[in-house]
Amino acid sequence: FQFDYIDLYLLHRDDPNVPVGPIVEVLNEHKDAGRIRAFGGSNWSVARFQAANDYADKHGLTPFAASSPNFSLADQVQEPWENCITISGPTNAEARAWYAAQGTPLFTWSSLAGGFFSGRFRRDNLDTFDSYLDTLCVTSYCYEENFQRLDRVEQLAAEKGLTIPQIATAYVMSQPLNIFALVGCATPDEYAANMAAMATKLTDAEMAWLDLRGER
Repeated sequence: FQFDYIDLYLLHRDDPNVPVGPIVEVLNEHKDAGRIRAFGGSNWSVARFQAANDYADKHGLTPFAASSPNFSLADQVQEPWENCITISGPTNAEARAWYAAQGTPLFTWSSLAGGFFSGRFRRDNLDTFDSYLDTLCVTSYCYEENFQRLDRVEQLAAEKGLTIPQIATAYVMSQPLNIFALVGCATPDEYAANMAAMATKLTDAEMAWLDLRGER
C-alpha cells in the first residue's frame, strides 16, 4: 500500500535533551505540507507533552493531539525498555488527572501488562518462563501487589462470566479518561472477546477494589 498522508503521527520515545520548539515546528511543517493530519508523542512525559503544547500555543502552531503512554491495572515496577513512560499505579495519579483535565486522547500500550493479565503468570511458576517477552513481563509486573490485583480480576471475571483479559481491558476502558486501549487479536474469537470487554463498564467501586485503592 502507498499513502499520501498519515492520519496520526506519534513520535516514539522522547529525548528530553532536545528542545521542544524545533520538534513542534518541524511537525507543523509536515502537517502544513499535508503529510500528516495530526501528531503526538509516544512515551512522552506529561511535563514534556505540556511544554510542547505550551510552545505551540505561544507561537500559533498546532499542538500535540494525542499521547501514547503505558497504562494497565498492573503497576509497572520496572520499565520493560529504556525511556518508557507509564501512567499506571498510584505514583502516576497526578499524570492521569492532568490527562483527564485536558481531555487528551490516550492510546495506551500494553493494556494487559505485557501478558500479565493473560492468566498464565502465577506466583509459583515464574521460573518456567524463558522467552524474551515473558521475562520482560516477569521483571516488569510480577510482584505481590500485582498478583493481588490479578486475584481480584479473576474473582470479578468469574462473577461476571468474563475472562481475566476482558476484565483487565474493561478496567482500562472504564477510566475517566479519553482512552483507547491498544490490544491485539489473532482470531475472530479474540476479536469478539475484545469487543465484549469494551462493552463492559466497571463501576468506580469495582475499579477501586481491583486496584487495591485505600488498602496499601
